[in-house]
Amino acid sequence: MSKVSDFLLKNTNMAYMTIAFTGICILLYSVTYLLNFQYHRLTGLKWKGLKFDTRNLAIIAMMIAVSVSTTVVISVTIPITVFPPIRVAFSGIMVKITGLFFGPIVGLIVGILTECICLMFVPSYIHIAYFCVSLSFGFWAGVASYTLKWRGKKIWLTFGLITAYMVAFTLTLFTIEMNNPNINDTLFMGIKISGYFAPYMFLIMMGITLLIIWTITLGLLALRKQRWLEIVLPIILLCIITETLATILLASWGDSQILGIPSYQGGYSSMILIRLFQTPIKITFNTAVLSTVYMVMKPIIKTKQ
Repeated sequence: MSKVSDFLLKNTNMAYMTIAFTGICILLYSVTYLLNFQYHRLTGLKWKGLKFDTRNLAIIAMMIAVSVSTTVVISVTIPITVFPPIRVAFSGIMVKITGLFFGPIVGLIVGILTECICLMFVPSYIHIAYFCVSLSFGFWAGVASYTLKWRGKKIWLTFGLITAYMVAFTLTLFTIEMNNPNINDTLFMGIKISGYFAPYMFLIMMGITLLIIWTITLGLLALRKQRWLEIVLPIILLCIITETLATILLASWGDSQILGIPSYQGGYSSMILIRLFQTPIKITFNTAVLSTVYMVMKPIIKTKQ
């Protein structure tokens, strides 16, 4: 286990493995989706998946246009938003919404196109990490969208999935950190952090995040907001997946490269700690924003999955 931990925590190997994992998931989903489509076509069964008709293509184009135009306007108004982490955060909102409505494939395509078009209108730093973050937003949003079909008592399946994912992700990263044979100190916002404390900081922040999720769920349950629970829980699932796999593990790679943080000052690890510290606030904020946008756009976009 120590050799695995040493490999993953060396340089930016964790980011590379995250890209590989996401790529494998995209490939498996694409193959499954195509086989399912072929089965329906050969058997004559009605295809209930996405159809690229004129209406859907127009809506998808509109989502890309809204995402890009919003990002451009904000970048002109607030110059700091040309910085890639901030730019991707703004453009990622509509990318995630597109994935929720149209599924993983469309979310993936919209994520790539949005990032490319944004770079044309908002010249900024270019790094492959942010392309991967953008497409991950769309793909994982599409995967999480399947839980929107779980209504009634099935919402607890979504809640269980959220809890299981958080626990599994936390224990996996904690184990990797604890088994690292070469524990080095890192920097957190200029403050030196002991390498032995970093795994426990990860455990604490993920625990706080899970506590916030439980509080939101129990609060809506106490208020008897069943309809909101059916929407909020899938969006929370989307937020924790994109925050952990895309933002923490991938965007930190791009941040450390763009900011030029050397390895002896923490590099990739220091950016992971900074983004980890932001996780509870960001998941709460993103859940509120995405839930509101989804509720507003749902009557307008009535896609037939």
